[in-house]
Amino acid sequence: MKNEKKEMPFWEHIEDLRKHLIHSLCAIIISTIILMNNKYFIFDYILFGPAKKDFITYRIFSKLEFLFFGIDHDPIFFFTKNLEIQNRKIFGQFNMYIWTCCIGGFILSFPYIFYEFWKFIKPALTDEERKYSRGIIITVTFLFIFGILFGYFLLCPFLIHFGYTFRISSIPKNIFDLSDYISLMMNSMLSMGMTFLFPIFIYFLTKIELITYTFLKKYRKHAFLMILIIASAITPGDILSTIIVLIPLLILYQLSLYISFSFSKKK
Repeated sequence: MKNEKKEMPFWEHIEDLRKHLIHSLCAIIISTIILMNNKYFIFDYILFGPAKKDFITYRIFSKLEFLFFGIDHDPIFFFTKNLEIQNRKIFGQFNMYIWTCCIGGFILSFPYIFYEFWKFIKPALTDEERKYSRGIIITVTFLFIFGILFGYFLLCPFLIHFGYTFRISSIPKNIFDLSDYISLMMNSMLSMGMTFLFPIFIYFLTKIELITYTFLKKYRKHAFLMILIIASAITPGDILSTIIVLIPLLILYQLSLYISFSFSKKK
């Protein structure tokens, strides 16, 4: 049976791939429709949450500032009022509504999309490879969701706060454009969700012997420099936001080293 699967004609592979792609597309469409039917909750309570002065991240950091600096210290992460967000295009709100729900549909259905991808490549794996890959779907889902939450509760509030409080003069007012705000939220969450999958990529690259633990360890300093550049590119450039992103990226790289070492040892 295994030999038959390995010798499956090319067009049967294409047909099998098409089936998984259709299933994934249906999952995205269903998730998008669900989000469209809950637009007020998605926008008012989730996406516009960091634009409110009582957002949980601002309250937590304000309490931490009070704990470390005392009552005489002016809080840094604090808004006196909710941020102003404006729409300057006729169909701006409608376009953002469609675009956001589509991206959100992909995010919501990502675990199932990866499940379909895994079903496609699983028949080509040996029994030993399948044994090493147990729990891969749960691991990918956990890392992706954790990255999304990191982007939402930490990265986005820091970016929004920096963009609002930075001033070149007291004359211009910082009133955010709707498209810029939504793009910042969605891009930050999605980019962090994909970034947190880095250990999984290292696992597969180690498995197919494109990289080794020795290679990762040898060029660790170069990797740290690249991670610093990536963290600076994701953030607006202030030190605090860069550190917030840099720490989990360094942890992910160390986790990738451990995964590569473990796989090399088993092999």
